[in-house]
Amino acid sequence: MNKKLAPGVLTAALILTGCGTPPQQPIAMNSAALHAQGTRVGVALEVPKVDTVFPGAGCLLCLAAASVANQSLTTYTQKLPTDDIAHIKSDLGEQLRKRGYTPVLLPDDFKIDSLPKGAGGPNKPKYDFSSLRGKYQIDELVYVQITQLGISRNYASYVPTGAPQATVLGQAYMVKLADNSFDWYATIRQERGAAGQWDEAPNYPGLTNAYFQAVEGARDDVLKPFND
Repeated sequence: MNKKLAPGVLTAALILTGCGTPPQQPIAMNSAALHAQGTRVGVALEVPKVDTVFPGAGCLLCLAAASVANQSLTTYTQKLPTDDIAHIKSDLGEQLRKRGYTPVLLPDDFKIDSLPKGAGGPNKPKYDFSSLRGKYQIDELVYVQITQLGISRNYASYVPTGAPQATVLGQAYMVKLADNSFDWYATIRQERGAAGQWDEAPNYPGLTNAYFQAVEGARDDVLKPFND
């Protein structure tokens, strides 16, 4: 397989694999936690590289064919800026400060998979965040994980079934570190199509606008509970 195609193919392959674990349901913001003045709150953000994915292209040959057919789109997508999505962390810190919290921004290289697995159970994080309480002197953690960022195009094997869409997927939650429990959990799912013609290589203005709209929608998803 062409090495230039491998990253997109591997990304799509990972999305196709499932684990069968029931998805975490949304949890409304714990108002008591939200109004606890002076609480020290860590803020962490993980963002993947911007890329294309092709859900439904369910075999390696299908993925390779989709990657070749959308090579110009992938080249464009990988150059899209990530500044606005990266600013979510500092925006959250500022919003927390306004609400009376003491925000602590965790390092940009923070990775959730560096933590031990949690005890499990309903409405419990899959990872044990409790060690961060002593490490950063924080009481709560707001964690935003963007799992997909860029452009997706649905396929049925070798055949595209629709136009590409700008996509931002992930989750955001607030964890009480004293007992490693959720005080808030929300999914992030923003999908926007081009307002008009999408296939305008090499700069794809319609998809560019859709991308920025999807990023702004994701930002709103994260910040809104702290604005109410």
